[in-house]
Amino acid sequence: MKLFYSLVSLVLLSSCNSKEETKKLPLKTPSKGKIIENTAGKTSNTKFKSTLRPNQDLELHKVYTDTVQFMEYNTDFDYYFIEVKKGNDIAGLNTNSDNINFNRGDILEVQWKIDSIFIAGDGETLDFSEWLVNAKKIKDGNLSLFKKKYKKTIKFYTDKENMSDWYKDLLYKNVEYYLANSKKELVKLHIQNASPEEQLSYSIEDRERDGKSYTVLGLANEFEHRTSIIQWLYFDQESKKLYEYDLANDKLIEFP
Repeated sequence: MKLFYSLVSLVLLSSCNSKEETKKLPLKTPSKGKIIENTAGKTSNTKFKSTLRPNQDLELHKVYTDTVQFMEYNTDFDYYFIEVKKGNDIAGLNTNSDNINFNRGDILEVQWKIDSIFIAGDGETLDFSEWLVNAKKIKDGNLSLFKKKYKKTIKFYTDKENMSDWYKDLLYKNVEYYLANSKKELVKLHIQNASPEEQLSYSIEDRERDGKSYTVLGLANEFEHRTSIIQWLYFDQESKKLYEYDLANDKLIEFP
């Protein structure tokens, strides 16, 4: 799972006139590799670029349609955006919607456009960014298929105190994604042959490795009061990268 985020985070304000409309627009859009550029002094003659269509000059307000992979719905900031992947590039699409229910890996058909934003700073600066117009799922990803097959809540255990609900939810989503996409035969076996009496679970603990702090997740299967470890995972909270632990070689392997 490559959730590598750019350090570039824009603080966005609305181009709308009313204060109520302003509240609907995102303040930040951290987009990985996104390029929006103004190549002329006047908006009417401006050419725009986006990683969704890197080789094409885009028109302001024109609606484009693309097939993308859904990555994340981000509500960490004051306003919302979704991250989608096309090829090897990830772009953020600003959205006014608070009802995004896709799972990571779902294939979407999105309609989007270039529209204006204002960047806060010493003085508001006009810029332009991608805006989501509409999105519909055209194919389930592995995570959606996993949720249809395994409908139980995955249990977790931890002695950590004061862990935020946000972080618990983040770890849960990573565990789900790993279970849905793992190539490990033991993991796939427990999912494919799970009986109604079996329960997937994971433990949460902190651990140091090579001078770095990780959250360690012990994926397990519970059956008849016995717990069997399936796989150890390491999660880097800073980079939000997930790693499989290779026991035989005592090393971490980044999970795609």
